Amino acid sequence: MTDPFGESLLKLLKNTLLFVCSFYVFALVALYLLQDSLLFPAPQAPEIDLPPGIEFFDTETADGSTLRHIHLPNSEGSPKVLFFHGNGSLAVYELQRGLELQRAGFDVLLAEYRGYGGSDGNPSGSILLKDGLETYDHYVGDSESNVFLYAHSLGTGVATYIASMRAVNAIVLEAPYASLAAIAADRYPVFPVRLLFKHEINSAASVENIMIPIMMIHGERDRVIPIRHGKRLFENAMSEDKVWYEIPEAGHNNLRTYRSTRLAIDFFDKSLKDEKN
Repeated sequence: MTDPFGESLLKLLKNTLLFVCSFYVFALVALYLLQDSLLFPAPQAPEIDLPPGIEFFDTETADGSTLRHIHLPNSEGSPKVLFFHGNGSLAVYELQRGLELQRAGFDVLLAEYRGYGGSDGNPSGSILLKDGLETYDHYVGDSESNVFLYAHSLGTGVATYIASMRAVNAIVLEAPYASLAAIAADRYPVFPVRLLFKHEINSAASVENIMIPIMMIHGERDRVIPIRHGKRLFENAMSEDKVWYEIPEAGHNNLRTYRSTRLAIDFFDKSLKDEKN
């Protein structure tokens, strides 16, 4: 004799399982297809007139794309700062930071990414690293000035990579990470993110080759890049002159409120004095 209740329950369980599996596969495919826009949500570039004395600094990449950076010049021979912003920002949004660095005596280039701020092309993890090196080469050229790298969030991976490949005096990283894939895996733990991730930037590997002074600044309340990711990068750093600065009240996007740019300036100035002594 059949059990109608049992058959109905079994059918319900099968249908539920089929729905859950279908939804999981759909979500997995959507996550894979949308990862570019999730990782690189470039804001629409605003129409603005740059303040007097500040200029756009266009560079052409090896494959023909044009990147539109912003240059805040200083006197000839001034130390240079190359700054890389986060994934939800633009070079133009960092003008106040750039002005603070300029007033402190630095020649500043606020670097821009492909697809951001009037620049051509589409960003990717590997392309950001290649473009970062080319931007450094265009900006520094044959200059004998001291060169510093400064970055926030996504840009810290680019700056760390450059510091492992080019001559740099010191580097400051705000809200850094050891691995982009590790952050994504934390955010979507039920998916095999590491197998699907296309834009890995492995800062932990790059930082092992950096022996210059390095400072990392992180907010304890950071929910975008939790502080444990920054600490992991700091643990990998091999430099004998490495500094960890933790701000208990800060989150991800308000580090400047707690004078992070001033911390960077003081760190760069100290490295200049130490080199002279």
